[in-house]
Amino acid sequence: MDTETLSRRIAALREECARLGAELVEGGHSLSSEEAFALAGELQGVVNAAEGATAVAGAWGARVETTVRSGSWERVHPVGFVDAMAATRMSLATGLTEGVAGRKAALGAALGERFPQVRDLLIEGAVAVVNVQKVVDACAGLDVEACVRVDADLAPRLAGMDPSRVTSEARRVATRVAADQVAAHVARTRKGRRVEVCPGEDGLTDWFASLPTATSSAMWAAVEELAGDYRQVDEALSVPESRADALADLVLRNVKVSAQVTLGVPVVSDRPAPEEQCGTWFRVKWDDDETVIDATTGEVVRYGDLDPTSREELSWLEEPADDPSDRSVLQAEVTPGYAVSGTQLPGLGWVDPATLANLLKLLPFEVARAVLEADTGTLASLTTAAYKPPKAIAEFVKTRDGTCRMWGCTRPAEHCDLDHVRPWPTGQTTPTGLADLCRRHHRFKQQGRWRPHLAPDGTVTWHGPDGATRTTEPQHRVPNPLEHP
Repeated sequence: MDTETLSRRIAALREECARLGAELVEGGHSLSSEEAFALAGELQGVVNAAEGATAVAGAWGARVETTVRSGSWERVHPVGFVDAMAATRMSLATGLTEGVAGRKAALGAALGERFPQVRDLLIEGAVAVVNVQKVVDACAGLDVEACVRVDADLAPRLAGMDPSRVTSEARRVATRVAADQVAAHVARTRKGRRVEVCPGEDGLTDWFASLPTATSSAMWAAVEELAGDYRQVDEALSVPESRADALADLVLRNVKVSAQVTLGVPVVSDRPAPEEQCGTWFRVKWDDDETVIDATTGEVVRYGDLDPTSREELSWLEEPADDPSDRSVLQAEVTPGYAVSGTQLPGLGWVDPATLANLLKLLPFEVARAVLEADTGTLASLTTAAYKPPKAIAEFVKTRDGTCRMWGCTRPAEHCDLDHVRPWPTGQTTPTGLADLCRRHHRFKQQGRWRPHLAPDGTVTWHGPDGATRTTEPQHRVPNPLEHP
C-alpha cells in the first residue's frame, strides 16, 4: 500500500470538503430549511465514512506492540490487538485527547475482528460512529464468536434503527446469544466502579462516577429528596443547583476534611512604584523563621537572616493596599497573616480569591508556598550530581509543571515520575533537566519515537516522526535569565 498516494488522496478530500464548506458559508442564505438539513444529512454520511476510515487506520497502527525491555523491539499482532501506547500515539497524530483518540483506535480494532458487517456500514457512511460505538460497548465481555453473531443480527437493521434504541437492542441481542458471558461481564465490571474529577468552568469542578446501578438508584433517591427540601426553603434554587447542594451535603456529612494547596508567592528584587504594579498579588506575613528564595541567586535563606534592605524590599507584601482597584490587589482575609489571590488547584480547576479565602477559613488546608518572580514564574535553582533529585528540586519541578508534561495529559504532577529529559548522567539532575511524566507516558517516552525537549522557561516540545511536534506549557513559566538578569 502506497502511503504517499493515500496521503495525496486524503489531502484532496480535505480540500474538496473545505471548498464545499466555504461555498455553504457564502451561499447558504439561498437554501431553504429543507434543503439545508438535507445537505447536512448528506454531509454526515461523508463524516461517517471518514470516521470509519480513521478507526480502521488506527486499528492497523494499534496492532504493533513495542517493548523496550532488553532492547527495543516490535511485535506485529493481528488486527484486534491494541498496544498499551496506542492511545498516546493516536492522540499525538490526530491532535485529539488520549481518551477520544484511544477510543477511535480501539473501535477500529473491535470492528475488524468482531463486527465486520457493522464496520462496512460505517465505512460506507450509512451509520454514525456514535451508534457503532454503542454496539461495541453493549457487547463488552463477549468473545469473538458471540460478537460475530450479534453483528449478523444487528447489521441489516442498524442503518434505520432509532439511535436511542441501539444500546438496548444490542444488549438484548447480546443477552440472547451469550447470556452467561453477559452475566460474567456484569460481575467483573462491579470491580471497575470509580469516581473521577476534572476541571470545569472557572470556580466549578466536574465529577464523574461509575457505580453499581442499585447503589446509584439509592443515592439518587437521597439526593432528590434532600434537594426537594432545599427548594422548599429557598425558592430561588434551581433543580440542578439544589441537587448539587444536596449531594455535597450528603457526602460531607460526618466527614472531617483536609487538603493541601500550593500558593504562588511573587518576590521582587526592587519594590515597584504603585503605578507599575499590576495583576493579582499574593500577600504573605513573613516571620523570622520564614524560608524565602532569593529572586536573583535562587539561594534558599531564612527571612530573619536577610539584611535590612532585603527585608524592606519584601515588607511591601505585608502592607495593605492603598487603593486595591488601582493596584489590582485582592485582599481576601484568610488565616491570620495570609491573604491570597485565586489559584489553580491541580486536577480540579480555578478557584477565585473569595472562594479560596473561605476554603482556607473553613477547612484545615495545609498551605505550601511556591515563591515566584513577580512577572513571570518560579525562581529557584539547585543542582546535584545524584540521580535522585533532592526535595527542593523535586518540589520546584512539580510546582512548575503542575501536570504530566505529555501533550494532552492532565494527571497531577504529584502523581507523576520525575524523569530526566535526557538520560542520566548525560541529562543533569536540575530543574532544567527534569520533567514530570506519569508512569504511562514515562514508558512511552522510553520507546524513543517521540523525543522531548525542555526549554529553560519550562516549555516542553515533543518531536515525533516525520518532523511532527507537540508543545506543552508549564503551569508556572520560569523566566529566562538572559531576559531577566
